[in-house]
Amino acid sequence: MKNNKGQGTAVGAVLLLVIIVALFLYGPVLLNYLGLSPVPSATHLSNKVALAVSPINPPSKVSPSSTFGLTFLVINNYGSAASNIFFCLDNLGLFTILSSPQESSPVSNGNAITSGRCVSIPSLVTGGTLSEAFTMSAPPTSSYGNIQYSQNLGYYLNFSYSGSASQQLEFVSQAASNSGSYPPPQTQVSGVTPGPIQISTSSSQPIVYGQDIELTINLNNIGSGTPIGNANMSIVLNSSILTVTGASSLGLKTKTFSNGTEVLYDEVSIGPNGASITLPIALNSVEAGKLTSANVPDFTPNLHFRVSYSYEQEGYLPIGLYISPYSV
Repeated sequence: MKNNKGQGTAVGAVLLLVIIVALFLYGPVLLNYLGLSPVPSATHLSNKVALAVSPINPPSKVSPSSTFGLTFLVINNYGSAASNIFFCLDNLGLFTILSSPQESSPVSNGNAITSGRCVSIPSLVTGGTLSEAFTMSAPPTSSYGNIQYSQNLGYYLNFSYSGSASQQLEFVSQAASNSGSYPPPQTQVSGVTPGPIQISTSSSQPIVYGQDIELTINLNNIGSGTPIGNANMSIVLNSSILTVTGASSLGLKTKTFSNGTEVLYDEVSIGPNGASITLPIALNSVEAGKLTSANVPDFTPNLHFRVSYSYEQEGYLPIGLYISPYSV
């Protein structure tokens, strides 16, 4: 009898271990089969993310007619400061918001808020983190017929952001080019800037004196969200050194300052495939003349770029309800 009891205990322990392993491996599949989903993890911070949203220990299931809290961290990853931020909780289904950091419901820049609520955040510095808490109410059993019910609560984040980049240009004299001391032109790419709208530039350099550099500026949506409206792009250069050929015909507006700095700017529509603009850039006559001298083999001025834009990204948080057992 003792041996049988010991063997039964051992078998039970093995079965328990098998069940635990099975739940670990197949738990998400089972939840999906039952109409629930595992709670998504926090937004991964990378060069594609400007602002991230991280739910803090959210419940995967709550009791009917219960009151529970949802807390989110809004994190400015890195890059520039963010402004005009709206954090919105929506797509509530049978759930309701009892209280939030802001009782009013401002209109967001992108998605129309239906049953939810937005929190307005004026600005968030680089590396800054804000905690936003909502008090929620779950529906009674009578509202969903005591059947399996799960709701993907949606959260939206709208914000204004900016990124920058720079590109060095290299012009060489005809004599230096003929001397063979310079390699043939190659595509030179600028560095990648953080944020969901990536600014990158490319051009074939070096350029021999007397020719223009064809510089392409690319604005690519590499994030998980959507640009809202038009982006404002500006190009900063030293007008005593460089000139953009036919700037006005390209739709660029110009602002010149007394120190010789010139800013060219325009609104750019960023579609699903991004946007790009090609600029023919040349040295002005004075600097170009210097390259006729054997003492000045090359010249390497810089261009600086900045783009400001509004952006929206969204996520969801699945919340399920416990089912009350039926009376027999």
